[in-house]
Amino acid sequence: MNTVGTPDLDAVDLGILRELARDARISVAELGRRVSLSRPAVAERVRRLEEGGVIRGYRADLDLARLGLGLQARVALRPRYRSRRDARRLRERLLTIGHVLSCVHVTGENCYELTVAVRDARHLEEVVEELTALGDTTTSVVLSELVLQGDADVTAWVAPR
Repeated sequence: MNTVGTPDLDAVDLGILRELARDARISVAELGRRVSLSRPAVAERVRRLEEGGVIRGYRADLDLARLGLGLQARVALRPRYRSRRDARRLRERLLTIGHVLSCVHVTGENCYELTVAVRDARHLEEVVEELTALGDTTTSVVLSELVLQGDADVTAWVAPR
C-alpha cells in the first residue's frame, strides 16, 4: 500500500485493469494469456484489486436508445437550500424522480450537474419540470457523445510502481 491507502500497481496490474475495462466478461484463462500469467496468479491479482477497491464492480453497458430512452440531456441544478443533510435528501429525491443517470457535485455557479435519459423532448420537459421544484436549472440536450467512459485507457495515465 502507498501513502494514500491504494494498492501499489505494477505493469501487470495495469494490464489486467486495461483488459477488464475493455471487456469485463473476459475469462480468467484468456485474461491470464493476455497478461502472461497463470489462471491462479491472475485470479489472485484480480481478487487483490477488488479487495483494494481499485475494481469497484462490473456493469453492463446498456444501449439506452434500444430501451426507449434515446434522448439524453445535461441539467445544471442550483438548489434553493444547501447543506450536507440536504445533499442526502437531494440524492433520494433524484432517485425517486428517476431518469437521472448521474449527479455530480461541482464547483462554480451551479452545485450539481445531472445527466438524464428520457424518451423524447416532451418527456425531457416533464423531468426538468420536476427538477425545477428542487432549484434553478439549465438544460443542454446531448447531440452526440465523442468519448465514452469506456473509451479512455485510464491505465495509461497511471505510472506503474
